Amino acid sequence: MNPFDLPEPKISDYYTDLGLTQQASFRDIKLAFIKLAKKHHPDKKAPGKSIDAQDFRKASLQNLTNLPSSTQIREAFECLSDEAKRAAYDALYFDLQDQWTSFREWQETQRKDKEQKRADEEQRAARERAEREKKVAEAEKARRMEVDKRAAREKAERERIKAERARQAEERSQEAARRAQEQQEQAAKERLRKEKEREAEERLEAVARKIRIEQERAAQERLKIILIEERQDAIRRNWAKMREVAERRESEPAPLGSSECAHPHFGWPRKNGRASCVFCGEARRKWSFHCPECNVSACPGCKYKYCVY
Repeated sequence: MNPFDLPEPKISDYYTDLGLTQQASFRDIKLAFIKLAKKHHPDKKAPGKSIDAQDFRKASLQNLTNLPSSTQIREAFECLSDEAKRAAYDALYFDLQDQWTSFREWQETQRKDKEQKRADEEQRAARERAEREKKVAEAEKARRMEVDKRAAREKAERERIKAERARQAEERSQEAARRAQEQQEQAAKERLRKEKEREAEERLEAVARKIRIEQERAAQERLKIILIEERQDAIRRNWAKMREVAERRESEPAPLGSSECAHPHFGWPRKNGRASCVFCGEARRKWSFHCPECNVSACPGCKYKYCVY
């Protein structure tokens, strides 16, 4: 800490924080607290803009209004709203007010000094910038003069080269025509070669595409055959299993309460409507299973019990 810095008083100026005088009533203190609390509520701040009392006091060096933070406002209200605390605070307020007056005057002096230093730095920077611009302008002027001299020399050299080229133009014309003819012939041969290569590539691609199509078609045919064989095997297994179940049911005695339906108990569809189960007598109000041959009905439990499929 700089020994010449004036320290901030340890006790806050509660009356100034609330914007009141020492003669304010309790109602004035409460109204001022409510007004400042709403103003400094975190919900009123943008994200990341809320600061505490210590940060606020640091920022007050650059703030002439010296507005209190939400922490200072609550601290001031808690002290001044309590009669005993306010009486003890008022006993010290005369000296404390002088301390805060001196501190704020010192803050204002510091702010003005900083502004003066900033203005001096800006003036010095402006002078340095002007000097740099002057030097740059002089360097640019010298560069342009050098460019003009170089341009004049280059112009003279171009004139000499132009005359030399004009002399040599007639000698090169026949050679250029011969080379142009050769290049045209070479280009024609190259185009013919590329055209043949392109046609060969197209034929190869067509052959490869045809082979791929035939291979895919053969693969699809093989897949169809495999699927048909698998489906036939599954059908044969299902029919064998159904015959086995039908034979077993025919050999077993019919359960009590069973109907006279002797059809195989598989493939019974579900139908909507009222019906009674022929196995257990349950009354079905919405839907039931029915034999596809004689249309006898069964409840879900008996259907899954007596009809495997």
